[in-house]
Formats: sequence, C-alpha cells, structure tokens
Amino acid sequence: MNLQGSLKRLGFQKSGRLPADHFDVGQPCILCKRPILAGDTVGDVPVNPEEGDSRTNTAHWRCIERAFDSLRQRGDVAPEATRRFLESWAKPVKNDTAADECPYASEADFILRHGRAFEWRALPRGVGMGSPRLCFDNATRLALRAPRRYTYTEGYAINRLVAGNPVAHAWCIDQEGFVVDRTWDNGAAYFGVPFRVEYVRLIRTFTKDYGLINNEEMDYPLLTGAHAAADAIKG
Repeated sequence: MNLQGSLKRLGFQKSGRLPADHFDVGQPCILCKRPILAGDTVGDVPVNPEEGDSRTNTAHWRCIERAFDSLRQRGDVAPEATRRFLESWAKPVKNDTAADECPYASEADFILRHGRAFEWRALPRGVGMGSPRLCFDNATRLALRAPRRYTYTEGYAINRLVAGNPVAHAWCIDQEGFVVDRTWDNGAAYFGVPFRVEYVRLIRTFTKDYGLINNEEMDYPLLTGAHAAADAIKG
C-alpha cells in the first residue's frame, strides 16, 4: 500500500485547498510550526484515534507525508522489541503485587507467560483489509468467519507509521503461525496470545468490547483468574 493509502487507513484526512475564511488559516502547523495559509492543503490528525477521540490537530499535508515517510524508512524493528517492552512494564508491577491477590500482576505479565512472538506476512488471497483503527473487530470477524484457518491473537505490536513503542493490538495467525493483520500494513515485532475460537465467541456474547485480556467491561476475568487461561488459550 502506498503512503497516501496508509495515512488514510490511520485516520488522517486530507483537505482541499483552504479558502481564506477557513478557521485553520493563521493557525500554526503542529509539525513545522509555520502558519497555515489560504490555499494550503492540510490534514486533520486525531488526538487519540484508538479511542475515537473527536478532537483534532492540524498540519500541512506535506509535513505529514514527510514525517511518516521518514518513519517508514527508518529500517527494521528488532523482533524482540515488544518482548523487552512488556518485560519492562511487567516486572515492577509484579514485584509490588501480592502473589495471592491475582494469578497475574498485569496485562503484560499475562501476555509474557502465555504469549510468543509472531512474524508478519502479507495478507493471503481472499482476505482484505478491515476498517481502520478497529483491530479487535477486524481480527475477531476473521477468526469467527474462518476458524479452521485463522486464530484470533491479542497482545502488543509496533506500527512503524505511528511510533517506535509497542501498542495494544489484535490480529490473526494462519495455520503456519504467521501474522494475518487486517488493520495494519506496517506492523512489526508482534507478541501475543492466541485464543480458542470458543472463548472468542463466548466473550462476544457478553461484551461489545472485542478485547479479551484487558476486558474491563467484565472485570478482567482472565487476569483475575475468574476465567481459566487453559480454557481460553489455544496451545
């Protein structure tokens, strides 16, 4: 996918040339800090796209393209980057948590105990990209539609067009264990937990939130031990 297509999937909206009376004219570009002028083409950047925040910041479209093209050309991400990130997050929390309170000290602790690294591969024939920024939904739908071929997997990964740090993400894996990601086309360093389709289907009947591990709506049943990991995880 080209840069324009990738930016669109990440939620960046490109304007036409701004008229002189547009409310963005005169405002500073959030990237280059120069004022936005009449006739410029700009992009509205969601402040928190993963949570659907409606606020936006505005930048010259050429600045957005340059910034993201630079990120895309930085080179490969170390495969162990996500594991290191999870370890740095899990260890301090685990040391401060009483062992008898919960079987897992944190979401990171759960993922490290039951997860593993996965390698990205291009989407197979017949599988298209899903809706932008709806990774849990996209992965769930594919896993439920073709459970013999694809397994819902949840954890953390790095999107090279967004940031260098891993973020919560969901994808599927195929029968060979390769990533099938209907949300990102620039993902790397995937580390997550594959789940049984029966558990995915069960949770979907109780909650509209497709996240399984950090399931706040059901009071974190996997992290508290209310749901046994052995019944949920696919070996």
